[in-house]
Amino acid sequence: MTERRLGTELVARFSRLALAAVAGYAVLVILVFAALSEVQLRRSLERSADVVESLLGLYADPEGNPTTVAPDMLADQLVGMDQMFAITRTAVSGDTSAVYFLTPDMPAKRLEGLGAAASAQDFRTYLLMAIAERARWRYRVLHRNSGDFDIYVVASRAPILKALAGIALVALGMLPVSVLLSRRAVRRSVAQTLGPLKHAVDSLAGIGPDDLDRRLAAPTGQAEITALADGANRMLDRVERAHLALKAFTADASHELRTPLARIRAQAQWGQDNGRSEEEMREALAGVESDVDGTTKLVEDLLLIARGENRQLDVGKTVFDVAAVVREVTEIGQAMVADRPVALHADLAKGGIEAIGDADRTRHILLNLVTNAVRYTGKGTISIGVSRDGAEVGIEVRDTGPGIAAEHHEKIFDRFYRVDESRSRTLGGAGLGLTIARLLAELQGGRIALESQAGKGSTFTLWLPAAPD
Repeated sequence: MTERRLGTELVARFSRLALAAVAGYAVLVILVFAALSEVQLRRSLERSADVVESLLGLYADPEGNPTTVAPDMLADQLVGMDQMFAITRTAVSGDTSAVYFLTPDMPAKRLEGLGAAASAQDFRTYLLMAIAERARWRYRVLHRNSGDFDIYVVASRAPILKALAGIALVALGMLPVSVLLSRRAVRRSVAQTLGPLKHAVDSLAGIGPDDLDRRLAAPTGQAEITALADGANRMLDRVERAHLALKAFTADASHELRTPLARIRAQAQWGQDNGRSEEEMREALAGVESDVDGTTKLVEDLLLIARGENRQLDVGKTVFDVAAVVREVTEIGQAMVADRPVALHADLAKGGIEAIGDADRTRHILLNLVTNAVRYTGKGTISIGVSRDGAEVGIEVRDTGPGIAAEHHEKIFDRFYRVDESRSRTLGGAGLGLTIARLLAELQGGRIALESQAGKGSTFTLWLPAAPD
């Protein structure tokens, strides 16, 4: 399915919104005009009724009673008001009514044919029926009772309807123009609004594997786009670090694997030469086996790191006895230094200390730390201690070796990093022990701290979550 561009979608949506707004505004104007016109028509009828009522009070017979027939002067004044009137009078002796005055253009002339016995209600009923026959919605009727008289003022809505029709036609004619102008304005506004976003997208699309050091410009003038650019820059930082780490890892792994493979090749070729004795062949095969074992261990460590970094390594989080793990590691470490001038011992407090984690992974971490301590301590002591600090349990591996300078403290946990390259190769190891130790510690929710100074030994402390009391 072809996806529409954001600018096109926004223009279409805002155009529909503008069309609805303009159409709604036109309808609102028409409704407001109709309502105001109706109010004004009502006021006009009220004023006319007021005038008629006042005129009726001016005309009376010699005895002071209203005349039975409207005088010519009254008729002239009423007709001159350019309004349609119907005036009925109720007889004094009862409810019998008669037409007192009826303008010639009244749309209910047949009221004059009503009998003398017709009541005021009859007049009202017949008047409304007569108007209804001539499209009552075209007329507005006002009824007012004034003593013996009922005054009906009728006005035509024709002028209002004509004005409404004119307004509707003008609105209908202006609607396409308004929509066209609105669409152009919306398109220009959307283009200006999406300009920083388009620039960010173009800049991001131009960043390739060889340009990972490039970053998006920020601020962009729009908070949301700036936030997007900052997020993309942080992502590029991580990608660049991962890319550089991958390049370094690939180079280091290739270098580490090249050496044992070259030795295996050389020993195999040496063993294949004619004239080699059985003892020499055995020596060659033993060398090959040793290098294969070392290479296998290196590959296994690399796979362990890869699985751990991808969170595919099974790590338990259960309560275990720290002292029991430390005693096992101490026994192994003492076997390592059995023929060396190094004393290795554990300082365990009375009473058990429990932590939350994986006992096997913790044993692996401590073996790596102890192995490093044994490797770099020519003579002296190595001690393992356990303590608790609040919600954490610390397992400390302290040695009296050469120590580590401060500038190496952060890098010492990187893959294949060696403080002294030549000495490290002589002592063995691929530089992955501390990397694995830190990774396994973090997977258990813990950490590894380092305290060391050149010439004063080193102390590595594994901190794990303590079991609740």
